Amino acid sequence: MKIVELDDKKRTDAEKVAFDFRTRHISVANISEDILVQIHKLPLPIQRLVTDEATSVSKRLEKGKLPPGLQSAECHCRFFHCYLLPCRHIFHEHIYGDKKLLTEDAWKSFQQMFEETGFEVYERRERIETDEHFQIEGEREAEARRLAMNELIERVRDRFWRIEEEDNADASSTFVARFAALVDTALQE
Repeated sequence: MKIVELDDKKRTDAEKVAFDFRTRHISVANISEDILVQIHKLPLPIQRLVTDEATSVSKRLEKGKLPPGLQSAECHCRFFHCYLLPCRHIFHEHIYGDKKLLTEDAWKSFQQMFEETGFEVYERRERIETDEHFQIEGEREAEARRLAMNELIERVRDRFWRIEEEDNADASSTFVARFAALVDTALQE
């Protein structure tokens, strides 16, 4: 009997968590109503992540940072690449920049990620390969070179954002200068 009761309690708790995941809303004072309405359409844990990014725009303003000049609701920062959600740079551009990035369609694309699966969207991201029988040897070699190049660029970008997040302007400038020198050397060959 105790096992059945415990099982019923676990099932009830799981149903409540699943219900809250889709229906509860976070309350935040310093976010505009039109943005908050869109954030409320996301699952509760995601609402917390996104509101943290939206409220961190004020810290960017305190540091005197200008809007990043993004042209679409995509960014190269670590948060955006990890969560595929609007980051502080997107919010900064949307609120204080020239371009309103967070349109109805942009919000819909962020919200639709969680409609069917919830957090399973984060379980894996993978590259879909075409059938190798149809690729000739030269195409495979070219694809391998492109993959290697993309990996190098991603490693450099990740390293830069790690340094940038430390708010050390000297280290960031040094990194950019060293990378620029390496790129210039490679382009002269």
